[in-house]
Amino acid sequence: MKLIVGHKNPDFDCFASCVAAQKLYPDHVVLISGVPQQNLSQFLGIYEEKYNYITESDLTDENVESLIVVDTASSDRLGQKVQKIVEKVARIVIYDHHPEIKEQTIRGEKRIENIGATVTLLIEEIMKRNIEIDSIDATLFAIAIYEDTGSLLYTSTTLRDLDAVKFLLQKGANLSEIAEYIRYDLSFEQKQLLEQLLSNVESHQVDGLTVHVASAETEKFIGGLGAVVSKLWNLENVETLVCIVRTGKKSHVIMRTSSNEVDLGGVANELGGGGHRKAASFTVNESNISSIKKIVLETLKRYVNRGVLAKDIMSSPVRVVYSDMTIGEVNKIMERTGHNGLPVIEGNRLVGIVTKKAVDKAMNHGMQDHPVKAIMSSKLIVVDANTPLSKVRQIMVENDIGRIPVLENGILVGIITRTDVMRSSFADAVKKAPRKAVFEEDQQQFVNVRDLLISRLPKKACDLLRLLGRFGDELNLPTYIVGGFVRDLLMGNPNLDLDIVVERDGLAFAEHAARKLDATLVKHEKFLTASLFLKDGTRIDVATARTEYYEAPTELPQVEVSTIKKDLYRRDFTINAMAIKLNQKDFGLLLDFFGAKKDLENKIVRCLHTLSFVEDPTRILRAVRFETRFSFRIEERTSQLMLEATRQGYLEKVSGQRLRQEFEKILEEIKWLAALKRLSDFEVIKRMFPGVFYTLTMEQKLRSLADFLPWAEEFFGKIERFYAVMFVFLEYHGDTAIEEIKARYCLSSKFVDELKLLKKMIVPLSKVISNKLNFSDIHKMTKGISPEGFCYIAAYLDPESQEYLKQFLIRQRETKLKHVDGRVIAQNFGLKPSKLIGELLEEVYCAKLDGSIGDEQEMQFVEKKLKDLVSSKAPAR
Repeated sequence: MKLIVGHKNPDFDCFASCVAAQKLYPDHVVLISGVPQQNLSQFLGIYEEKYNYITESDLTDENVESLIVVDTASSDRLGQKVQKIVEKVARIVIYDHHPEIKEQTIRGEKRIENIGATVTLLIEEIMKRNIEIDSIDATLFAIAIYEDTGSLLYTSTTLRDLDAVKFLLQKGANLSEIAEYIRYDLSFEQKQLLEQLLSNVESHQVDGLTVHVASAETEKFIGGLGAVVSKLWNLENVETLVCIVRTGKKSHVIMRTSSNEVDLGGVANELGGGGHRKAASFTVNESNISSIKKIVLETLKRYVNRGVLAKDIMSSPVRVVYSDMTIGEVNKIMERTGHNGLPVIEGNRLVGIVTKKAVDKAMNHGMQDHPVKAIMSSKLIVVDANTPLSKVRQIMVENDIGRIPVLENGILVGIITRTDVMRSSFADAVKKAPRKAVFEEDQQQFVNVRDLLISRLPKKACDLLRLLGRFGDELNLPTYIVGGFVRDLLMGNPNLDLDIVVERDGLAFAEHAARKLDATLVKHEKFLTASLFLKDGTRIDVATARTEYYEAPTELPQVEVSTIKKDLYRRDFTINAMAIKLNQKDFGLLLDFFGAKKDLENKIVRCLHTLSFVEDPTRILRAVRFETRFSFRIEERTSQLMLEATRQGYLEKVSGQRLRQEFEKILEEIKWLAALKRLSDFEVIKRMFPGVFYTLTMEQKLRSLADFLPWAEEFFGKIERFYAVMFVFLEYHGDTAIEEIKARYCLSSKFVDELKLLKKMIVPLSKVISNKLNFSDIHKMTKGISPEGFCYIAAYLDPESQEYLKQFLIRQRETKLKHVDGRVIAQNFGLKPSKLIGELLEEVYCAKLDGSIGDEQEMQFVEKKLKDLVSSKAPAR
């Protein structure tokens, strides 16, 4: 036997090197020790039929005549059985890119070089010998190089690695698939270094900025220091981190920060290195870590900029109330302005804060004539105009307050709310500014579309809209129809979802309309909305024109009474942000403030402002849904904002329930498969479902699933598409990962149990169906499988095999036992209730399923089976 082996628990470089070595030594067998790392396992789950290998458990013969060892030269890193083989085998060849560890080095012919990835050494041999590789091989080898060189960014990367990548790209390496599998796992030496750094972390203050400094020492250079530092930064969860690593007489300083208040690039440049504001490094010919630490901290002082200050983001001038004003007067101011809290002044001095909640309580107790100072909070927490934003944020969190007055020389000059802090954290500009519009400001239009209402709507619907406009006139309330109805009216698509928005008081309008129409009224006073249910089944949703603000990104919004323009501005996309006025005088007037009509004509999905996806990340899924439904395209800036929000982790902050709801809406679309592909373009799939990689293989399975789905929905009556897709998404996940996704998206235990069952049998089952074996064979393997489970099975089948599966399902439904049941068998053959009767019934059913017997032969079949059973048990003579 001849073997190719690598270290235990192989990563991509180890396994790819095994595969590459087999190209050079085709008479050798690849052996894997331990458990492949997760991303490699997922790759092998897809390409397992292409890459054959054995494991140590398969190894029964230790008589090995030749051994190729890759990606390690240390016997301690090999599997136990392989270590025993090393002691006996005559010929050993070692390919590795790690510095030699002499105490543990395996004997044999060594080809160990300082290079980014072991597979590069083997690719060079493949190139010399003109050995052919296909695009999948090229992709596997490229993943290994990218992963071990940090996408060619580690200092251990060489020109030889780049040449190898060039060769692989020429051979068809798939960059999009490479990106799906790249993950940076630390090497053994890197992990040792990380542990040393973790043990030597200390905190320093530099002009109010907290800087954590970690240090470590090693006698040899270890590649990928940037990856080690990034890992430490994430583990420690600190804002600014400086790592000093001494290697011999040199020391390497690597710095990371999430703060906008320090320029690490400036520090590194001054000290002879390079980088940018948030990540930088330099190397010095100095071995004294204490001296280096002192130099770095002193230099940092020149590059700490307190950044955004309170005066940059505060609202000014400040609306205030006076301490002797009545609670009733303050209540009117709050209702008119929409403010939820106001500073209280007495003799030009700030004496307190009064909140809307306190005012509402006082009004409910009849205290409208009492002075506001009776209910104000005199516990004042204020900041100076030059207080850094980070400090403002910290004060808000520590004191659980939503607004902070800003003083300058003791005088109230502004106020900061949570909304101000949130927007400043994600805006591009330093100075406070409103959310930047993505639409063109001069695109607003006001045209009358009365003729479209009359020509494209049923007369009954048009008359109802006129009636609603009249109700608005009776109450002197501007009344509009908004949203998808307006969009679809302009596009010529049927849509009778009636969403009415009323300026000032939607609830009063709803009550009035309910009386006039004799409709059932359901009010939601907290949200300023109501629903009307007419006797003919028509539903009308009514809302007060309102604006929204977000206390924090991804949280549900707070609402305040506002105007129709602000109400439309809070919506997701321009094409959904139009209104048609219904009042009699202006009936049919289209209000298009944001260029939505032009976007409809140009088939564009465009968000309204730059914080749209930060405030509500589920809009990312909605953008894709509208794009694919209407065959539109997502506007370029909107695409950028979607991708940025995804990469910054905002989807992970949304509840699983909300994400699942939006995802299920996508799956109900006609073009749901195209929508999933677009979601993967925006990295949504892997963010929503960690460990799911949208590969070409997965896409083919989903395409097969989509081909089968219409027939399945007609046959079974109802298919939970979400679960059908989840079978495909989670088929390579381990139990822990499945449980995490189950908890996040409320997957049923029944689904999880069925997934675990199908994962084990999907390949043999698909072969049984593809080979058109007996229906009874399929029946025995699919007992208890759900309709969604059958859709998953279909994902593994070609069109011809899917047709055979359909025939089986139809035949299974039609096959009934007409002349025998348990009671009949017991009576006719004198049997007592037992497991035997159930087995006989199953055999009769399977025979009918296969067409071996008809209705009239059921009893004869049972009789024959019983005779065969008796004869088989008779003693031999």
